[in-house]
Amino acid sequence: MGATIYDMNVMRNIILESQRLIQKSADSIENIVSDICGLQYDPNPTIHLNQYIALWNRKKDFKAEQLDIAAYKEFKITETWTFKRNMFFVPSNEYSLYRHATKSISRWGSSDESWLKDGDSPEIWEAERELKERLSDFGGLTLNQIWENLGLSYEWHKYRKEHDYSYNLPLFRAFYRMCRRGDFLTCGRNPGTFREPVYILKEKVGFSEWIDDPVDEKEAIKCIIEKLIASFGITDPVHISHISGYKTADIKPVFDELEKEKKIMKLSYKIGRKYYYIHSSKVPLLDEKAAVNFGEVRLISPMDTIVRDKAWLEAFFDYSFTFEYFKKKGMKWPLSILVGNQFVGYIDCKMDWKTKKFIIKERNIFNPEFHDCKGIDATIEELAAFHEAKEIIEKK
Repeated sequence: MGATIYDMNVMRNIILESQRLIQKSADSIENIVSDICGLQYDPNPTIHLNQYIALWNRKKDFKAEQLDIAAYKEFKITETWTFKRNMFFVPSNEYSLYRHATKSISRWGSSDESWLKDGDSPEIWEAERELKERLSDFGGLTLNQIWENLGLSYEWHKYRKEHDYSYNLPLFRAFYRMCRRGDFLTCGRNPGTFREPVYILKEKVGFSEWIDDPVDEKEAIKCIIEKLIASFGITDPVHISHISGYKTADIKPVFDELEKEKKIMKLSYKIGRKYYYIHSSKVPLLDEKAAVNFGEVRLISPMDTIVRDKAWLEAFFDYSFTFEYFKKKGMKWPLSILVGNQFVGYIDCKMDWKTKKFIIKERNIFNPEFHDCKGIDATIEELAAFHEAKEIIEKK
């Protein structure tokens, strides 16, 4: 008997359901963030930051302040460095798991674990102890406020503004180490283009030794890789490598182990030139007879996890796009248009926060069936309202 060929629309629905993109959910922010394995923090201010757009696409009636409350007031969500040593929001009750699972991921020539180890010295340990002691009576502080309260504003200015590295004091290095380990948490972000972070000692908000929970690194990695597989529904080691920063060669044995444990299943045929795996919890969905296209429209940020690996995206959705992140003038920040389970094009947009105008610089619909889709226009209006725009301007 030949291999069972599954309907691509069914597989797309499995992926989108796993990514919480089929229908907007009334579930809690921490549950949604857990299911999709975190929200990448991105400071690009072209429109609302990536973490807000990602939740707007997934949570019913979402307001930006809801994430701020969950992260900075209730501490149900925590900012930390995880995949590819980028900053993500993860559920606080999973912080230790992510910390142990991602501390050895290398980027820019080192990992958090090696960076911290290379900086170990009695001088630094003493600086960390001193910093914790001297700030124990303070609440949330910005970086400038920290050094002002410690009488080190001049030295900080010389080091950061004038790049005089002779002022790279042990206390400065200790601060960054403590942030990486979670000894300092972000307890707020100030208004402004790049939202300056406000820091606080973890003990001040009720956390004690949460980072040092006894989690075996190997088991943590296995758990996180399984969570990533479940978050996409259908994936492969290369895709997970591109998303996480783990080496593909290190991921393949974990896939083999999970397959032996029947936590994932390998599809019996290639899609394109590769074999893919499905999480066991999603297998029953493969036998759905009707491939439902729900018709709801999502506008996906280019930093959203679902579109970060172009090869995987093209394999399952026959879609690709480009954008320029570092180009100051004419930078393209496309929001991919997802209608039901099809990516049909993108809009390149920006928000003029001063004039309260939501500006569509370009609308590019690849699929002619959706040129006059009223759902796209309605969703753009919803996105403009999410930004509290007073006017939508579309350039022709």
